[in-house]
Amino acid sequence: MSVSNSIVAGIIYALTEMLGLSGTGHLAVVNTLFDLHMTELHLLFKAFTELAAMIALVLAYRRDIAEMIRDTAGLTGFSKRQARKGERYPEARLLFMLVMATLPLLMMLPFRRNYLSLWSSTSFVGVMFILNGAVLYIAERMVQGKKGLGRMQIPDALLIGICQAVAVIPGISRLAVTVTCGEALGFQKNYCIRFGMLLAIPALFGSFILSLADAAVAGIDTAYMTVYLAGAGAALVTGFFSVFVFRRLVRRRGFGGLAYYSWVIGVLSIILTLIF
Repeated sequence: MSVSNSIVAGIIYALTEMLGLSGTGHLAVVNTLFDLHMTELHLLFKAFTELAAMIALVLAYRRDIAEMIRDTAGLTGFSKRQARKGERYPEARLLFMLVMATLPLLMMLPFRRNYLSLWSSTSFVGVMFILNGAVLYIAERMVQGKKGLGRMQIPDALLIGICQAVAVIPGISRLAVTVTCGEALGFQKNYCIRFGMLLAIPALFGSFILSLADAAVAGIDTAYMTVYLAGAGAALVTGFFSVFVFRRLVRRRGFGGLAYYSWVIGVLSIILTLIF
């Protein structure tokens, strides 16, 4: 893996991950078709790009995270912050719902080796891209919900979390399925996007820890450290700006264009895999 390959892969991963198009799926396709040489030797690159994507989300939602911390501190008595008029620490409640929605990911741990092996099957990833496009298409045509996150209950959070757990399969976007599930439950689109983005933070951190452990077992070649850091830096910058692009794009044009793109890249992935 060269520095240029690493930067290209980092940009592609972060851009598609934040746009609801599956970053891991795109890496699988690009690795196969353009021979980026992302093998077990470079598991640390995967860990670094996931960490970079997580940091990008933390930076983009730093105010939301600060509010959740302050509200939780007020609720638990560690600060003198008072509940806002007519509300009972809404951001602390949001944090609790994020924790509940993260729990279903633990169910996927026993099957981790199975779904990671799917990464090498570009044709399978292509089929998942097509399915992801269908999810985005459904989200685009769903009736706008009226519920805010303050009305989310534990069953709602767990159901959204189950959808995110399914999105560990390459080609399926966690953002696409969580937003669509939230809308199906009657929540407003903007709230669903916010919840989905915040929910991705612990998921990416957990994936980073597991990828780091895999890299340690496989063996880390420090000679590639500069290469990995270059890709991670590209992913961090791209991911940060992609968050705002996604929110603006969906607000103005909806999910339609992303659905069509997902279908096209899915079909092309299958065709090109058969050719090459």
